[in-house]
Amino acid sequence: MSLNDLPDNCLWKILENFHGIKQLIRLYKVCSRWSDLIAPKLNQVKYLQVMKYKKRDYVDKNISWMKYETDWRNYNLIELFPNLKIIEVLSYSHFRVVDLPRILKNNPQIKGVIGNKELSRVGYLENIEMFAARFRIKFNYKKVFRPNQLKQVRCYYFLMDDLPSFIEYFPNLKRLNLQLYNYEGYYYGKDVFYNGPNLSSLKILELRTNDLVEKCTVFHFMDFCPSLESAFIHCWTLNVCVIDESIKNYNLRDLVIEPSGRFSWPSLRRLLSKFPNLHHLGIRFMIEIDDNNLEELIKLLPELKILDLRGCKKVTHKSADFLSKYCVKEKKSIRIYYDCENEPAEWPKLHTPRESIVFGFDFMKHCFYKSFSTLPILIDE
Repeated sequence: MSLNDLPDNCLWKILENFHGIKQLIRLYKVCSRWSDLIAPKLNQVKYLQVMKYKKRDYVDKNISWMKYETDWRNYNLIELFPNLKIIEVLSYSHFRVVDLPRILKNNPQIKGVIGNKELSRVGYLENIEMFAARFRIKFNYKKVFRPNQLKQVRCYYFLMDDLPSFIEYFPNLKRLNLQLYNYEGYYYGKDVFYNGPNLSSLKILELRTNDLVEKCTVFHFMDFCPSLESAFIHCWTLNVCVIDESIKNYNLRDLVIEPSGRFSWPSLRRLLSKFPNLHHLGIRFMIEIDDNNLEELIKLLPELKILDLRGCKKVTHKSADFLSKYCVKEKKSIRIYYDCENEPAEWPKLHTPRESIVFGFDFMKHCFYKSFSTLPILIDE
């Protein structure tokens, strides 16, 4: 019996087992019937990503994975995957410099680019709303994007001094992921305070400081984000935090703090008092918090539902016992995670591998249980 004698549903089941891009192209070209059966698999690809250490290019659900060495021009991928929304461009062996603007202009459904500093050479990327790159501090973003264009940005090596003009140029950001340097050229940085416009549309903020400073100014920056709902802060500090307790954020629901250095309980208490409606709190590594602080923390955050204290070495089963009795008495439900010898299998795992692109603007699903280094590069709404 010939394959073409099979009904469509049987033939489709067979063709579904092929994932290599070269295989799919060959099968797609066999005849119109085969192309019609393979087309849905190609049409569902939304993300084009680069990988290393793999032997072949392949399709996995809605992602097309390409080897770093692959010349994408050989595949005519834009026609092959007509519904691409985000593409990763790490090398111009993938696209000629002159090709990328043309591709993006002719395919307005592409809304996101993951690239590098050389993107400043391609001219304006008119349709892009999500962008991730190593900005290398002096990246000239005004040569690549129009004012108000970007809604989501992830970038490295950004100076706090340059942030006000950047925010003024992109006032409609909904998610911002930055690795900040306070002072170029020195490991021990000066204290630089943000002094720019509000980020009135920002919902998710992820900040990492890479300079050891006397005063941690990132929480001062959060005061300029009145609509902020979720935040992930990794900061280097010497335990002196700049915190204005008079400014409250009643919208913040999710907060993760990863300090590198000392972060005392009095400083943490002052900080948390700014977010009275917090639902989910993750505190990790060097914060000086123990079982004796838990009752005060719970009273400080009456809306709390999840408390993840894994990494706080002085928090023990005593806190879990206290919280259990407290919830029975107050008729509340608060889940606590802490370092214990036999962690229950049903607890969400920390530091799971990064998914570069995730779907759904959901901080708790994609970010809360990560480390800063494994946060998603872009979140497709």
